[in-house]
Amino acid sequence: MAEDPVVDEAATPDPAVLDLLLAEAERDRTGVIATPPEWAAVVSVERVSLVSGVHDPGTLRLLLQGQAEGDVLVEVQRAWARVADTVQRNRMGRSPDAGASHRDAGHHSVTTDAERLRAALRAAHRTFEAQAYYRARYSDRGARFAGTDSAWLVTLGDLPIDGCLGQVAWLSRVLATRGMPSWLLERHLGDLAAELEAACGAGAAGTLPEAAAHLRSTRVAVVGDQELEQAPGRLLEESGAPEPLAGAAALVLAAGADVAAGVTGSWAPCVDWLTDADRCDPDAAAWLRAEAARIAPDGGVSAGRSRGRSRALRS
Repeated sequence: MAEDPVVDEAATPDPAVLDLLLAEAERDRTGVIATPPEWAAVVSVERVSLVSGVHDPGTLRLLLQGQAEGDVLVEVQRAWARVADTVQRNRMGRSPDAGASHRDAGHHSVTTDAERLRAALRAAHRTFEAQAYYRARYSDRGARFAGTDSAWLVTLGDLPIDGCLGQVAWLSRVLATRGMPSWLLERHLGDLAAELEAACGAGAAGTLPEAAAHLRSTRVAVVGDQELEQAPGRLLEESGAPEPLAGAAALVLAAGADVAAGVTGSWAPCVDWLTDADRCDPDAAAWLRAEAARIAPDGGVSAGRSRGRSRALRS
């Protein structure tokens, strides 16, 4: 896969790149975004706003010109590189796609509606920051993928429910094999629907709330909300050890639920990482692995080797 554009910390942006970014500082563009450089500029300004916590256009303009430091300066430099890259590659007259955000995202379709795009980015940021696992495992690169995935998910809300459910089910399977239980996608779809409706009005999320509800109903047939909420306390009480990171116990139960429900064949991609000896107390690791095995006894093998049966069917 191609790498993201390299950020040159000593570089200053081309004036044309800076003009594209500054034009979006008000964050009030509406309607269809016609070109990849404009799409990348909308994404970049929203990302800088989210990372910095700044919404004032005047202050945003200063940040976009490089008057920033720390993580915010890194995000500004990424903005310069992202827009410069799309300007250079915008010679074929292509419409915006995920690659306009970062090259590793490929070229799948994304929303080109400015308000819906900003809502998708806010939802991705909200979901990512709410779960410590994302940053611990996938770092800032994961945050950028979350944004492009969210911009694609917006387009699924325009599909009939069967089409939307099919695409969401496919994504849940892919993510589960990469260590992300479908509970995380369920939560993100909820965040995305909320942000879309806040920005664009009731019904703006289309069929996405139904897709989130379908994921939830599949999960709660195996592991309910209360069981997830009680998992950290049970871990501490029964093993005497804390979670390796906040939310880990619920993630393990959710990973087991995916196997039991037939979403994926193994809980190992998630559980093995969480229980690695470098990050997890051995007593906590034993408890977490035992809980995953309780829910899906056959789920500890490598992904694709076996499929756990539903706990509901076994009981």
